[in-house]
Amino acid sequence: MSNMLDAVLNSTNAILIIFATFAGIASFFTRAPIVRLAAGMIAVLAALVLGISSRSIFAWTVSAVERPSFPGFILLSVLAVSAVTGLRVTKIPEFRFATAVLAFSGLVLYPAATGFLNKDAYIIGYSGYILPTCTAVVIGIALYRGYLVSALALNVGIASFLLGLGVSRNLWDYLMDPVAWIIGCGTWIAIGGGLLMARTKAEKTLTADQPSAGIGETPISH
Repeated sequence: MSNMLDAVLNSTNAILIIFATFAGIASFFTRAPIVRLAAGMIAVLAALVLGISSRSIFAWTVSAVERPSFPGFILLSVLAVSAVTGLRVTKIPEFRFATAVLAFSGLVLYPAATGFLNKDAYIIGYSGYILPTCTAVVIGIALYRGYLVSALALNVGIASFLLGLGVSRNLWDYLMDPVAWIIGCGTWIAIGGGLLMARTKAEKTLTADQPSAGIGETPISH
């Protein structure tokens, strides 16, 4: 039973990534949620059937992304819903908050864990009070702002760690994962790019609306 549960949990990242990706691609061609839903489901089934070498595409994806953290699972689930319904999640304050926390946490964790920094932040997930305290602060901010889903996701991650529901004994693995970090960074790159484009467009519009000086005339200075 536990092996079956582990297999299901290990597959959730792959299922959600494939589903959300192809449902999102379908959104470029149709606004119908049912068609987007069908596209995502067909993609998952195709990944199970089609293979590369002796393994299915789905198996390759599972081995690449592995098991998500619970906050990562919630984030991917929200993106899957967004891909089907067309919901603009980047406009939702709680989504911005959650992705910002994940993006910043990943910048603290992964460069150090992969050897780019001298201090390995992954170690603090095994014991001590630094990571639990920081997590408690984030949960407190989330509750204060009314971001109940974010607070719940972090609390479930902590509870899973304390109950030993995963193979890892490091708290980091229950709070975030590389896929969630990539999504968090990608979200804020997209938000930043959108703000920059909007500012550039506004400046061009303002410049175009300003009257130009005629021949032989000098612009009026204020």
